[in-house]
Amino acid sequence: MKSFLQEVSLGLSKKNKKLSSKWFYDFHGSKLFEQITKLEEYYPTRTERKILKDNKIEIANKIGKSAVLIEPGAGDIKKIAIFLSSLDKPKKYIPLDISEDYITKISQGFKKKFPKVAIIPKGYDFSGNNKLPFKINSSENIIIFFPGSTIGNFERKDAVKFLKMLKSKFKAKKIIIGADLVKDIPTLITAYDDKKGITAKFNKNILRRINTELGGDINLNSYKHLAIYNKSKKRIEMRLKSKKNNNIKINGSKYLIKKNEEIHTENSHKYTIKSFKNIANEAGWKIKKTWVDDKKLFSVHCLHLDKLG
Repeated sequence: MKSFLQEVSLGLSKKNKKLSSKWFYDFHGSKLFEQITKLEEYYPTRTERKILKDNKIEIANKIGKSAVLIEPGAGDIKKIAIFLSSLDKPKKYIPLDISEDYITKISQGFKKKFPKVAIIPKGYDFSGNNKLPFKINSSENIIIFFPGSTIGNFERKDAVKFLKMLKSKFKAKKIIIGADLVKDIPTLITAYDDKKGITAKFNKNILRRINTELGGDINLNSYKHLAIYNKSKKRIEMRLKSKKNNNIKINGSKYLIKKNEEIHTENSHKYTIKSFKNIANEAGWKIKKTWVDDKKLFSVHCLHLDKLG
């Protein structure tokens, strides 16, 4: 867990304290996120699922024959199941997740459900510069499936970099990608601060992991979960606010988190169709098709390589 320790040390040493949202996801964090997706307030998952369901034939046609589907940050892999059986002789499905235990366990039932598709789960952190844990054959019909508006977790320049990387490293021909849309602020806030407090538990899972994996001594009750909408950056920011002065010990090092100081744990950028198109174009992709729900809450896009890019 060297990189986890390094990133935590670096993040907590900064003037504006920051931890990466990827560290929410161990087995426990992935289960909590599963619960979040079922919450009444959390519209993105059910809205995106409906878009995929309503348009599965068209999506399958766009994906084409003999697809090799790769899903970075696959989580509970339920969304791909919506259209997998509509595809024309898909070759392989490779779900990738930072929590290897979780993705291996989740994939077991999936293999029974889709016996004709080679399902190859792998533990992989797509935000690092690591070597891919499988071989890429660039002559195949490689499709990236990236739902859930995970693209929104990236700063703009990193989103462009990520979309470029899917072209250069994964050799993707097309991407099916979800992007959450700008909407009224109360809907956004309640989606990230639900009344059952599951999102708060999920946010604090990063602290729980510091305790269990890095020998930290953090009292989770000393922190309050915050979900704030940053209007100028069009994003939800998740933060953990310290209720008092907290001295944290991690692996022999000490960090002072002052009263009312905040640890910034996640960004979730919201797009307009135009702002998402601009990012895709900058990364060398063209939007071939966009699907949006009736209430214009969420969007799914099919990106093709821009031949000029």
